Amino acid sequence: MRVDATATRMTVRRTGDEVVIELGGEFDTVGRLRFREQIGELLGRGGGVVTVDVGDLASVDIAGLAALLRAELLLRRVHTELRIRAALPAFAELVRETGLAGRLRVEEAARRPAG
Repeated sequence: MRVDATATRMTVRRTGDEVVIELGGEFDTVGRLRFREQIGELLGRGGGVVTVDVGDLASVDIAGLAALLRAELLLRRVHTELRIRAALPAFAELVRETGLAGRLRVEEAARRPAG
């Protein structure tokens, strides 16, 4: 399923016990609300893994980080793991600088070879 909420693009795929949410564009207010709704829909299934791919986001601010942190808290309550994939260095640095590196599981984007 693909949802274009203003400047935020969101695609949701289910594969076995894993749900992948791909976010792109600007993670604006409407996009964050739609993301919250999507997480709410996943709460009833319990268990498994939800992977949020942030590689196509133009940027993530504190409000976006708060939305991801809230999702992690809600999913953890139903024994579901949240993973954040393809984070750009600036996103990973924001997570570290805010002291959330131990709370959010973040996998940085693979570095492309120079040249």
